[in-house]
Amino acid sequence: MDSDQHQPAEARFMRPVDAFCRPLPEASLRRVVQEALMRVARLPGPPPSRRTWPEPPAPTEVEALCMALVTGDLAQSRLILDAHLAAGRDKTWIAAALLPEAARLMGRLWESDEVSFVQVGQAVGQLQRLLRLLRGEAGPRPVDPTRRALFATPEVETHTFGVIVAADMFRDHGWEIELSLSEPQDKLISDLTQSRVRLLGLSAAGPRSALPLTRLVEAVNAALPEIRVLICGKILHNCPEIARQIPADGHADDLETALSLADRLVLEACR
Repeated sequence: MDSDQHQPAEARFMRPVDAFCRPLPEASLRRVVQEALMRVARLPGPPPSRRTWPEPPAPTEVEALCMALVTGDLAQSRLILDAHLAAGRDKTWIAAALLPEAARLMGRLWESDEVSFVQVGQAVGQLQRLLRLLRGEAGPRPVDPTRRALFATPEVETHTFGVIVAADMFRDHGWEIELSLSEPQDKLISDLTQSRVRLLGLSAAGPRSALPLTRLVEAVNAALPEIRVLICGKILHNCPEIARQIPADGHADDLETALSLADRLVLEACR
């Protein structure tokens, strides 16, 4: 581990990361959306494709889906997905690229007061139902009970749909994944203790999560030193230099790397 990783969390970042933290409007309602996303996460999922990291959708594709999502019209949303499938896109691209980007755009529109909480709720409901439709067509998934992990986002993180999709893709590769979305640090450590997993996967989108992630990793290392920590998510693409200062056991910026590192870290933890 690099020597700078022994410094206090605040000293490790040249930029004032706390400056990125802004209060989320309608914070009490945010929890309702998080709980809805947690229900999405418990559904079975589609089979993995051979592609390790789906290409991002065009902004116009994301905007078109969001327009359908806020109306609550499932048929229109499904027509959009069917059109992508007919054009040669696969279900993994829809689940891992299109739907998460639509969720992120809905979050940005909510934070800028361009859509109401009711419209966000309609969009979450549509995302749930679309994922259920995609996953229901996939059939059962293999499960390897020796590979277990808890995936989480820090308390300040508002973009959680991506980690839900990542958890589902890990399940497709034989992992048993538990989820903890934007919970307080003490609650997450309690969940880790009770779950008895050997791997904690932490996901975040941007720099405002870097300092909370660092504090969380340090707290986990102190309380549960046997657990290995893997950092994933858009933070590794959006601000890689900041992300790699977080003192985790591994950093993965794509699915293939994450799966490989997860296997290695669990083996190390069990020795």
